[in-house]
Amino acid sequence: MKRFKYRALVKLEPAPGGVGELLPTAGGRVVVRAQHHDTHRDKLFGALVNAAHGEPLRSGDHSIQLTVTVTGDDAEDYLEPGDSFVLWRGHDIGHGVISRRLFWADAP
Repeated sequence: MKRFKYRALVKLEPAPGGVGELLPTAGGRVVVRAQHHDTHRDKLFGALVNAAHGEPLRSGDHSIQLTVTVTGDDAEDYLEPGDSFVLWRGHDIGHGVISRRLFWADAP
């Protein structure tokens, strides 16, 4: 299984009911939903997100640069610079665009 690490610009959705946080302030585990380049079918990938510059993660107030690490041998068929994706955690919590791939590696 491969791991891919990306930099992305993400807009987090407002928290339900206007209270609480969608993610821990330092980041956390989410699911990334992305679309295949050729078939246009959606696929879900387990992911870890962190603020790129140590910014706190706040819902719905601004766009933020995140580091998104996904696991999946075929992730590059879904996620490359310029591709859109959705962050999901029981419901959609944000939408983003990949700005660049930072690295890939075979996961242990």
